[in-house]
Amino acid sequence: MGAPKNYAARILIITESVFSMDGDRAPLPEIVKLKKDFGAQLFLDEAHAVGVIGRNGRGLAFEENLSREVDVQMGTLSKALGVSGGYICGSRNMTEWLINRARSFIFSTAPPPALAAAARTAVDFLSSKEGEKRRQRLRRNIDILAEELSIQPASAIVPWIIGDEKATLAAAQNLQDNGFLVPAIRYPTVAKGAARLRITLSAAHEATQLRSLAGAIKRLPKRD
Repeated sequence: MGAPKNYAARILIITESVFSMDGDRAPLPEIVKLKKDFGAQLFLDEAHAVGVIGRNGRGLAFEENLSREVDVQMGTLSKALGVSGGYICGSRNMTEWLINRARSFIFSTAPPPALAAAARTAVDFLSSKEGEKRRQRLRRNIDILAEELSIQPASAIVPWIIGDEKATLAAAQNLQDNGFLVPAIRYPTVAKGAARLRITLSAAHEATQLRSLAGAIKRLPKRD
C-alpha cells in the first residue's frame, strides 16, 4: 500500500547496509521502494560494507546499483581503511548544514594531518588493482570458513550463535586458550538468549588459520 496522497511529513529512513552483529545485508531494493512510496530520504550507514562489498569496496549501495538513491551515506575510517574517524556524504547544502550545526562535529577536534593522509592513502589503495586483489582475498577467506562450518555468511562478519551467555563466555575462553581471539557478544549488545561468538575475517588470514579455527569451533560443546 502506498503513502497517502496528502502525506507531507518529512520521513528519514535510517539503516546500516551490513548489520554489525549478524553480518546480514539490508534489503536495499525494498527500502528504496519504501523511500519512493513515501517521499522519504534514505540515510545509509556503510561502515561494515566499505572496503568489503562492491567493486573496489565501494559498499552495498554501489554493488546493487542504488548509490543515486542514497541521500546521506555515512561510513567509518576505522575498519577496512585501518585508521580512525568517519565521513558523511551528501548534498552540498546538507554537508554545510552539518558543519555549522552538528553538535558532535562542532565540539570535536580535526584529525591530525598524518591521520588524514593515511586515510586518503587507504582510499587510494582500495581503488587500485592491488586493493581489489586484497578484497578478493577476503572473499576467498569468507568462502573457506563458510565451507568449513557449513554456513552462508553475507559479509566478513560471521556470528556463531550459542544462546546462553555463560556458555558463550566459556566458548570464547576455550578458543582463546587455543590461540583464537573471538569475542563473546552478550545482552544488551544483542537480544537476551542470542549470545554469540563474533568472528571477523580479514584478507590477512591464512587458509590454514581459518581451517584451524573452524576445527576449534566444531569441538566446542553443542549450541542450544
